[in-house]
Amino acid sequence: MKSPAVFLLTAILPWGSLPAPAASAPAAPFPVNPSDCVIVVPPRTSAITDYAVQELQLHLKLIGGVDVPAVAEATPGKFAFVVGTPPPTDTKPLGAEEARWEISPRGVWLYGKDLVRGKKSAKGGAALDAALASDTEAGTLFAVYEFIENNLGVRWIEPGAAGITYRPLTTLALVAGRGTYAPQLVQRHMRVAYKDTLRERALADSHIPADLQFSEAEFAQRLRDELIWRRRMRMGGDVGFTYGHAFRQWWAKYGQTHPEYFAVGKNGKRGPESTKMADRVKMCVSNPELVKQVVKDHFAANRGLVVNACENDSRNFCRCPQCMALDVRLPGEENLNVDDLVLTDRYVHFTNAVLREAKKVNPAAKTVFYAYSRYNYPPRRERLDDDVIIFLLPNLAMSQAELTDYFAAWKQANARECFLRPNDLCQDTGLPLGFEQHMFEKYKLADRFLSLRGTDYDTDWGFWPTAGITNYIMARGFYRPDRSFEDWNTEYCATYGEAKTDVAAYYAYWRQIWNQRIMGNLGRINAMTEGLKLLRNKVANLADLIYAEHDFDQTNALLQTALKRNLTAGERSRVATLLLANQHNRLTYRATAANRVASTASESARKATTQALYDFRRQHRLDLNIHWELLTYLENAYGDNAGFERLLGTESKKMRELRLADDAQVKATRTANEKPLR
Repeated sequence: MKSPAVFLLTAILPWGSLPAPAASAPAAPFPVNPSDCVIVVPPRTSAITDYAVQELQLHLKLIGGVDVPAVAEATPGKFAFVVGTPPPTDTKPLGAEEARWEISPRGVWLYGKDLVRGKKSAKGGAALDAALASDTEAGTLFAVYEFIENNLGVRWIEPGAAGITYRPLTTLALVAGRGTYAPQLVQRHMRVAYKDTLRERALADSHIPADLQFSEAEFAQRLRDELIWRRRMRMGGDVGFTYGHAFRQWWAKYGQTHPEYFAVGKNGKRGPESTKMADRVKMCVSNPELVKQVVKDHFAANRGLVVNACENDSRNFCRCPQCMALDVRLPGEENLNVDDLVLTDRYVHFTNAVLREAKKVNPAAKTVFYAYSRYNYPPRRERLDDDVIIFLLPNLAMSQAELTDYFAAWKQANARECFLRPNDLCQDTGLPLGFEQHMFEKYKLADRFLSLRGTDYDTDWGFWPTAGITNYIMARGFYRPDRSFEDWNTEYCATYGEAKTDVAAYYAYWRQIWNQRIMGNLGRINAMTEGLKLLRNKVANLADLIYAEHDFDQTNALLQTALKRNLTAGERSRVATLLLANQHNRLTYRATAANRVASTASESARKATTQALYDFRRQHRLDLNIHWELLTYLENAYGDNAGFERLLGTESKKMRELRLADDAQVKATRTANEKPLR
């Protein structure tokens, strides 16, 4: 391990009356010994200030090796970090979520706009809980993070203690200056993997082996680590309104009294396909009485000025003549099933109707709309009214040219207040996909065309050793949208010290999986998997054609070279973790190649590859930051493509029937395309 270093602290983004040092003559640094420091806390603290102090203490302890005490007032002879209080010279009002800092020989001031909303109070509950809440404005905490990250060289590459990267310092060398950070996006959001709703579904439906399940304490800690990581990435923001699938409770509420509100399904009746699907029932969006009820219910519940008009999830859209008359069919689409049509025009018509009705109640009203599912594509005839807020969900498997046309068309359709809410992260299969650059450039393209107001990405699955670079780069893009993919990729790989070039080559190798083997073969992929709807399902069941043993040989060699570099203990540990994860990826590849839909592998080969993978996962359950419950859940949902249900005898009769149906269909379509996707 290298000896502790002296790290130069510099302030960024100069502001106010103190000019930045000229580039040709930087200000001379002044030394500060962490042992001679205190943290000054204001007499009236808040949950945000309390947690900001905790975070500053934690990182100063990691870097400097000393416990820096928190005190009520400056101590003679001690260098002060003043948290939560501005210096006397700064009287300028703070903007939403804004962070500011000042560094001088007199001390360091870290402060910002703090506001705890809702039922949380600054005095009630743990400081951590209030500070991590998405709608909390945490400017002071952001100021601390700016200082720790941009001045102490800390990076947080994944949740948990192992994800904090830093180099020990014996002396802090500070340079006088002032800085500020205010988020460009009003919401920066990536949905967490460790949430109860996902876990309940996984444990209830997917027969997760007991020895791959988390204890309640483990699960709670992983959720907390994930929330802390999101905050350190400066995620948060508050849009001030509710959005999402709006009609999940409507069948229970209005199914008996107003069946006319609901879609005519493929069975010719109004209502859900089954009682289990009641929360996904579709609406009869041509019905003006539905429009009135939506607006009436919204204002009766005092939900603010933005009316949620987002349709429910899944398909089985309305087939009544009035709804179908709102659709625009192009030549060749005359005989398409409703569930296969572009339905955007009917939903834009509905959203505009809700908005106009809402403005009768309050002229300042707005409406929020999901461009989702069969109404994801831009409208062909309709245009959005000015006060429609739109959340866009473009497919990840679109080329740059297709995405350019997509965003340009939505702009032409008067999409003004836009958020990006894709399912991109959900395409993760657990194997390295290398989709981070494509995903990032898609985000940048959306922002260039539509000047995004915010993001809401659903959901990082928690497979950090393979997809962690994707989560990191996307989070950094939300943090500072002006920066490039190359910036963030370089920053991430730099956390591996002298192995950064090897690690960059490792991730660049996997990037060809997405850029060449998947995007370059979408036609063949779809032809071989017509019965599999989701891209992640298709890709997961083509592992034997997308990957090969030599992929893991070459990437293993890159990481072995990385281990030979002169690394710190932390850097060496992270490279070793990548090697272990690459071994897991190889075993996963072997199991999915043998057990995927339409596999021709022998029964003994299927069992042997799954058993080897199972043994590895049990042995290294706590060595890799992987959400084992969700990974098993997804593999089981992909037609038991890793073979666990068959190995353990837990496959239900229904799932077996579905798998065998897919097996027959894929066999029929795959034969003509049976060659590697290169």
